[in-house]
Amino acid sequence: MAHDHHHPGGMELLDALAAHSPLRFVHPGLKLAFALAVIFAAIGAAHWAVGLAITASMVCAMGALGGIPLRRIGLLLRVPLLFLTVGCLVVLLEWGRQPAGLWSAALGGRYLCITAASCRRAGNLFCQALGAVSAMYFLSTTTPMPQLIEILRRWKLPELVIELMYLIYRYLFVLLSCQRRMTIAATVRLGYHGLGRSVTTAGKIGGNLLAASFRRSRACYDAMEARCYDGRLAFLNTVPPVRGKHLLAMAAYLLALGAWIFLAKGVLPG
Repeated sequence: MAHDHHHPGGMELLDALAAHSPLRFVHPGLKLAFALAVIFAAIGAAHWAVGLAITASMVCAMGALGGIPLRRIGLLLRVPLLFLTVGCLVVLLEWGRQPAGLWSAALGGRYLCITAASCRRAGNLFCQALGAVSAMYFLSTTTPMPQLIEILRRWKLPELVIELMYLIYRYLFVLLSCQRRMTIAATVRLGYHGLGRSVTTAGKIGGNLLAASFRRSRACYDAMEARCYDGRLAFLNTVPPVRGKHLLAMAAYLLALGAWIFLAKGVLPG
């Protein structure tokens, strides 16, 4: 179901979406195994058609099953799309002694070139990475972190790793809240008026945030000790049971994905 109330964005948005997702009642271990299988398929296939199919199906699943509006999904994908575009530009451009391919430009006695082969490599890389990222977003927007950590504990992940994961995850929200208050205070004082002042303000906020993080960490640890912390975090987590219909649905998707990989690599150009 769509949620009209506003969430700030970033990690807090992902956390809010996961906490309200209808798919939070699906066993998190199933979703984790499913997402990992889809990620490996997207990367292992190394084919643009497979990456696009996974991206489209994950976006549809987040929208139709997770209740996330398409506009919000687009906002979530903006940052990875930017990084993927910049990264694929490196693959797109080739460095040679002679002009070649579809486009070339002289630079320092050599040539930057774009060839048909480099276009194929960049396109395949972009699509397979986008497919993997969309699968990760599907997991992130449908599985609350406490459920995921509880599953990792049941899978016998070392207790120290689990506690570090949980503490880092929760402490990030403390720092985000602190950073937001500092940014608002600086904005109302015209701290971001002009490039030079913006750089100075950002540096001061970074330094203040570092100092505040040490103070807040001590306060958090004192609060944990006051609640009888003995080196192990214990939470009351309820994990939904494994249901046959969920298992069948995920198995059907993976079988269809396997058939599409076989068809795409055999028929469509890579």
